[in-house]
This record gives sequence, structure tokens and C-alpha cells, in this order.
Amino acid sequence: MSIYKNFNTIGAASEASEFNGSSWQFSFPNTADFNFNYYKLLEFAQGNAIAQNNNPNARIAIIGAGVAGLLAARELFRSGYTNIDIYEASNRIGGRLYSIPAPNQYTTFEMGAMRMPFFIEPGSGNCVLDYYCTLFGITTQPFPNPGSEAIASTGIYINNGNGPDSKNEYLEPRLDIWLKNEQPPNPLLQIIHSKWTHFADMLIREAKKLYNTDLWEVFWHRLVNYYGAMSFQDLVYKDAISEYDSSIPGYFGGLGMTEQEAWNFDVIGAGDGGWGAFYDISCLYPIRTLLFGFATNHQLIQGKFDHDGNFAPGQQWNQPTKDNLGNQLESPHYLGVQSLPESLFYEPVTSPFVDNISLYQATQLYPGINLYTSNKVNTIEYLGKNSIQIVSDNITSHYNAVIVTVPTWALEMGCVFKNFDSTMLAPSVSLSIKKSHWITSCKVFYPLKQRYWEQPNLNPNNDPIPQVISTDTFIRDVYGLAVTTKSHNDPGVLLVSYTWEDDTVKLQAYQDDATLAEKCLLELDNILTNSKNIQMPISPYVDTSKPVVIHWERQPTYHGCAKLYRKRSWNLDYPLLTYNQQHSAASGIYFAGEAYSVEGGWTEPALRQALDAVIHIVKNTNGTFLNGFDYDANYPQYPQWAPSYKNLD
Repeated sequence: MSIYKNFNTIGAASEASEFNGSSWQFSFPNTADFNFNYYKLLEFAQGNAIAQNNNPNARIAIIGAGVAGLLAARELFRSGYTNIDIYEASNRIGGRLYSIPAPNQYTTFEMGAMRMPFFIEPGSGNCVLDYYCTLFGITTQPFPNPGSEAIASTGIYINNGNGPDSKNEYLEPRLDIWLKNEQPPNPLLQIIHSKWTHFADMLIREAKKLYNTDLWEVFWHRLVNYYGAMSFQDLVYKDAISEYDSSIPGYFGGLGMTEQEAWNFDVIGAGDGGWGAFYDISCLYPIRTLLFGFATNHQLIQGKFDHDGNFAPGQQWNQPTKDNLGNQLESPHYLGVQSLPESLFYEPVTSPFVDNISLYQATQLYPGINLYTSNKVNTIEYLGKNSIQIVSDNITSHYNAVIVTVPTWALEMGCVFKNFDSTMLAPSVSLSIKKSHWITSCKVFYPLKQRYWEQPNLNPNNDPIPQVISTDTFIRDVYGLAVTTKSHNDPGVLLVSYTWEDDTVKLQAYQDDATLAEKCLLELDNILTNSKNIQMPISPYVDTSKPVVIHWERQPTYHGCAKLYRKRSWNLDYPLLTYNQQHSAASGIYFAGEAYSVEGGWTEPALRQALDAVIHIVKNTNGTFLNGFDYDANYPQYPQWAPSYKNLD
């Protein structure tokens, strides 16, 4: 397909004409850049495998035992690859899917990822996460995003409780209460909400028309030309347009906010928390995520128990486990989002090519399958075609292929590539790794004694404490999280402070976690008691003796929470996204994980990139794809295109 189509034809299109590859595409809403239906690939395999290994001597190294590394290992093992070494620098598996069980309950402290998008809804089959949750029997419940259907109300605290409009301050400080299914509680907040909704509705309406058609690629690239040079803050301030003009395809104006509106939008965001920390990020990031499914149908992952609350632990549950260096591993608990990587590693693999055993069992029974934790890879050296040497803290070994899932900053700071020429690791690839942006993030948790949001206020004339609170103070976003089933309701946990970027940096001076947690809880108590419509602290509902804190930028094997990107970054993002298809055959290197996608910060692209690495290893090792999948016919080629970032008005 030529990208030089008539742009006016694209803008005027009202009926979508499908092209040949559409049967292997996800449905809208979904990824904007590279649409291949990995779910379908897995669904067709069912009890089989996606491919068959025809090279029993092929040796594969996987660097990183996060969800991307474990998924790649599992699907390769299922396809008959039985020489796989997994290297993990930390002392645990799961990476940034990290759930710490709260005391005496099923609810977990979600230290990393916590709200999972299912794009349409669980069971719709429109994302890879849906496939594996169904496969492993992992249950979910709606996530309590601010202003969402999942909660009765959201509290908004701005300007010391005096309200969002400095010209019309409240007579007394208050916590604005945004009730479910209603407009925001203040006229200024309603204006902000309507401006975002207007922009989003226009863009989604046009995208929905063109998605899965032969017009999509050019339309999306036109949009990138308009918006790729803007930060999110630029988009917020840019003048709005009243209606989409089909003669200018891909242009939707901006949000048209005033300065005061913009700083309030910083706090309330677009339905999943404040977005002010992301104002300096490329506006393509919120466009890609908020408007293409990553912000819809967020789910809180419960774990491996059914909706009646019957716990169905899997293999090795609460049993001692060790890696192949003799290091003790945490026993799987199958709670929270960590139940996904635990299931990938500990649950049996159904395949005609290997025994019906788990990856973990394979590390104990197959001499060629190994997990090495607390063992950082220091050097990846090219020795020749299909020959790469890995040098780690404890092991030196040779492989035919290496899957790299390491976050890009940790990769740059901790690992050296040797003897790879520019056809294998082009300067654009190295530059992309170096110039990627990793956001900081801090979470401060407490266990709860009771669900405070379900308790009436002691003063019957006042509002109860909302389950979720958005503030412009240093604690920023507050969440009450609790697992609910038909047979039990945990008291839950309090995420008393969830911060990103500069708001996280403010907390860095507190080296002692208990002191920081105490300060955050005190700030929340001050907010609530200062609000005349609440006038009660939250601390009586909190177990103050057991706070849990994480600073992701302090984690030496991550160097941050998630990869995002700055404006004008398209030409830096694409060398990593396209690498497996364009360079892996020559280099033997494969990239997997959210750090190598253009939708950084989400689990779904990590899963897809892992499957992408598996597909290309099968292709490059002369494996046979099964179940009707034909790489040449069904797998789309990445577009050879880059934006000019010119003013196209």
C-alpha cells in the first residue's frame, strides 16, 4: 500500500473498506501504530503451540525474568525449544508486576502495574492479557479510577480546599465530591471535562471509521505530523476547533484550555488520575493510550480464585522453590497482578512437543532450561553468525539468539554490547536506548482495618470519605483498593500517595520509608479534617504499623518506573519497535518488553513485544508456524515512514 494516497479522500471516508490483513488485526480501540492480532495467534494454538522448533540445538538466552521474559520463555518452550537460559539481575521473578500480599487478606500492595486495560472488556479477546488471564483462571474486578463507574464518588481537593476557581473561592474549605454518573461538581471542572471530551470524541469518531481499513496508516501518520512535535501541555493550551474538517485529515486542534483550566486538568486528569506529571511528555502518548483503548475497561487483578472467592492455587503454591544457582525464590502466592508472571512460570505448559510440565519444573528436569536470579548480565558479545556470548556475574555461555527485556536505562548503565556492527545495532538503535525517557514513580501504601469509603461519616450532615481522592498537594492521588468476591470482602489497602515525575522527586529526601509514609498519612488527615464537608481523619481506618513504600528510580535493575517519550521522538521510538523484524536475523538480538514499544508504561505492549520476539526467533531458526499462521501473508510489515513535523495547516 502506498502512503501517498489522496488525503482528502481519507478525511472524507465514511465507510471503511477492509483490506486483506484485517482478519489478523485487533478491533478498535487498540494500538495505533502496529496492529497484529497476537491474541488470535494464541487462540488458534489452544492446546497445541504457535510453532514447532526444527532445530533442537538452538540455544536461547533471555535477559530479564519480568512478564515479557517469562512469556517468551514459556511460548518458546511450548514450541519445543528446550535450551533456554533466563538471566535475572534481581532476586525475584515478575519485574514490575510486583504484588505484596497485605496482612491476612487477598488484596495486595500493587507496587508496580495495578490497573490493566482490557480494551473492550474481559472476555472480549481484544488483548493478549485477556488470553492469559482466561488460560490461568485469573479473575478481575473493575479498577476504581477517579470519576469512574467503579466507585460511588471521587474527592477533589484543590487550592487548600478553596476550590478550582480562584475567582470564586468557597466560603469554607471543602473536598469537592464527584458522584458517579454525574458531571464534575464545580462549573470550572465541568468546562475542563467538556473540553477534553470534545477533543476525544472527535478523534475517536474518525479513528473508528478508518481503523482496520487501508486508509488507516496514512491517516495516523498525518495525525503524527500534526502532533508529534507537541508536548501534552502544548496540546492542552492549543486552540480547540468546533468540528473536525475532513479536508484536513488528522488535525483535531487542541483542548483550548486557559491557564487556570490547564492547572486544574493537571489534578483531575481525564478519568484515571491527574496528568500534570505528564505535561512534558509527547502528546502522542496520551493520544495513543487514552484514546486507543489503554484507558478503557481498567481492571484490578484479583488472582487465581473465582468470583465466589474460592481460592484455586496453582503448582508450587507456598512451596519452597529455587533457581539453578541454588538461590531461594519467593513461593508463588497467585495474588494480584503478580499472579500472571507466577502462572507463566509455575503453571503446566500444554504442548505436543514437551512434557506437560511448567517452566519451573523444566528448570529442575531439563538440563537445557535454567533460571539464574541475582545474576546480572554485563556483556553481550557478537562472535559470529548465530553465536553470541553472554557474560554475567556468575556464568559465561554461548547462544544462537538473545532476547533482551531489560529497561533501556538499566541496559545502558549496566550492560555492554561488543562487536555488533552498524547493520546489527545501528546508531539509531543505540541512540534510542540512550535517549529514552524513564519516569520516576513512588507508591506509599498502608493496610486498612476497614473500607473507609463504606463507613458513614460520624457527622450525619457530612459526606463520607471518598474511595479515591485527587489533590494538588504532594501526595497527589489517593486510592482505596480492596478485593471483592461473593463470599468475602477484604478490608483492603490504602495507597495514600501515588506520584510521578517531579512529585516523586519531592519525596526523595526521605530515606526512611516509615517517616515518609507517616508524613503522607498526616497530609491526608489534614486534607480531610480541613474540609468542612468531611471533618474526619482517615487514620482510624488504617493499620499505621505496616507501611510499604517503593521508589522505582532507586531500583538498580530498573532505573525508573516506565518508559515514556518526549515530543519529536518518533524517529527514536521506531528503531526499537521495528528491530525484531528488520535486524534480528543478522544480529541474533531480539527486543521484548514495554521499553521497546511506543506505548510504554503498560503491561499489554510488554506481552505483545515478547510474542513478537518469539515469532521472529521461530522464523530465523527455521521453525514451522502452526495453526494456519503464515508469516509472509499474515504478519504486516512495519511502514518505512517518518514524520517531518511540519505545520500542515
